[in-house]
Amino acid sequence: MNEASKTLLMNAVKEWSKFATERDKMRTIAMEVAAVAQRVVYESVSFLKSQNIDVVADSPTAMKVMGQPVVIEPVVEANFPNVKTRVNMTCSGATRAIVINPNLSISAGGNPFMYDQLKKGIPESFITNAAEFVADAFLFIARNQGQEKQQEQKPA
Repeated sequence: MNEASKTLLMNAVKEWSKFATERDKMRTIAMEVAAVAQRVVYESVSFLKSQNIDVVADSPTAMKVMGQPVVIEPVVEANFPNVKTRVNMTCSGATRAIVINPNLSISAGGNPFMYDQLKKGIPESFITNAAEFVADAFLFIARNQGQEKQQEQKPA
């Protein structure tokens, strides 16, 4: 094998290593952001529970709103050479995505903030976004349950 071939292959290995390192770093960050989101959403669901709303708030990983599970999951789309990262929050028809940009800024409603800021303290916009998600889920389910009951009462 000549030097040009070796250099070409080494450059390919370096690019792959860079990609793999970025993918692993972003996966770790997404998992951390998802854990924070779970805790913040848990606080909102617990608040609804204190208002006698039909919710389950056993833990940040076991929540339901009116029988519908709250799912918060990190998503890493790694297609060489790009890594796209987000945290999806879903409950029935309500969905939100927290986008984690390559420069480690986080878009979660309101102005983007840096990942380091999230590690120091949860920004108000992050908390508000979580509360909006829980409110959206609750109202979506409430509307749909009302429609289901109306359809059950209609004569066939």
